[in-house]
Amino acid sequence: MNICMKKLCISSIAFVGILFSSLAFAHPGHELTVSFMSGLLHPFSGLDHLLVIVLVGFWSAFVLKKIWLGPCFFILGMFFGVLSGLSGLYLNFFEFGIATSVIAIGLLLLIKNQYSTKAILSLIGAFGVFHGYAHAELFSSASYGFPLITEDMAGLFLATGILHLSGAIAVQFLKDKTTIIARVTGFASVIYGWVLLSQLSFALLGGTSV
Repeated sequence: MNICMKKLCISSIAFVGILFSSLAFAHPGHELTVSFMSGLLHPFSGLDHLLVIVLVGFWSAFVLKKIWLGPCFFILGMFFGVLSGLSGLYLNFFEFGIATSVIAIGLLLLIKNQYSTKAILSLIGAFGVFHGYAHAELFSSASYGFPLITEDMAGLFLATGILHLSGAIAVQFLKDKTTIIARVTGFASVIYGWVLLSQLSFALLGGTSV
């Protein structure tokens, strides 16, 4: 094994280690404020959010010629998720939807492009609905005016776009190493998502919250 491959393996192992060392901080909740900075920081509030958003950008650049499609569908879904939260529409077990999206994005990296692109983009849009709804919950905790909510959402979408872009840039940076990193990351994401689902199921059965 050459030096480059050794470094690549070490980096991959380190990534997996960081991923699982952060399990307890997967989705700790959000600041009880609504502002541009609150929206900007929201995607960083839980590893589940952060991972899915970055990997959507990564997958889109890895698989699609039009690399902007994945991020656009996710952000559009997030927009509808926020609107759903603002309208009072209740999405049952949206945390389960977020955990499922962690598994699904990992599977997409593992299978690459073996299925309909339109179907996968629709799935990515569904990811966005759950992640957007998670943020909209904050707005229901108090009465906020439209300008403040708009400001918060602007920060949310800006941060999401930046994270999508970082995932896409990673593909360009990795080049010939992209496939192996996609497999390692995809596998780790699937396992991590199953752990999240297990935690949520245990909390539901035990009558406690994660």
